Amino acid sequence: MVKCDLAHPRIDREPAAQAEFIGHLEKQFATITQLLYTTSVPNSELEEKVLPYIADDVIFKDPWQEGGDKKMYSIGMKGFHNMFCFNFEMFQLGVKLNHDGVTGRCIVDGVMNLEQFSWIYTFPLRSIFVYDFRLLDDQSADKPQFEIFRHEEMWSYAEMIEGIPAVGWVYRNMFRPAFGHLFVGASYLSCVLHDRIAEFAKKKE
Repeated sequence: MVKCDLAHPRIDREPAAQAEFIGHLEKQFATITQLLYTTSVPNSELEEKVLPYIADDVIFKDPWQEGGDKKMYSIGMKGFHNMFCFNFEMFQLGVKLNHDGVTGRCIVDGVMNLEQFSWIYTFPLRSIFVYDFRLLDDQSADKPQFEIFRHEEMWSYAEMIEGIPAVGWVYRNMFRPAFGHLFVGASYLSCVLHDRIAEFAKKKE
């Protein structure tokens, strides 16, 4: 597929048209994200509604892995849906085009809810997704054409610990406050030491 022409009027000539264009991009990315992270969606629907937006040279990255191409991405995407039971609650989503007018980035903030053992506990995992994409030719007024060439998941190990029943309570109500006091105490000692050294150096002058 061919990259989009920089002179496309909907991209870099009219601010109102560009805002509308970005609004349509945001709607498409919202749909793609819900499809990717709601594991009840069947593989056939992923192939039809997500894979066409994935570039052949796509790279996937999360805290545990990095790499791949479209074939590996497709296998991992389907495997994720086959092995886990997640739904995704979206908090916010934003799209910004880069200065080149051809590439852009979408950032999504939300919570992945693991419902594998929902009869006991639903595990919430605060997550941020970043999609780097490039625009393609044949742009339409209401459905921009693009391909995602980098997809990154960011989530915190601390969030994972905090979400574990009982362990999370200890981590949140005991470990973190205690470590906070320890850090403040160490900071106070460093300030005292710094002032003493500065005072000693001043007396030697």
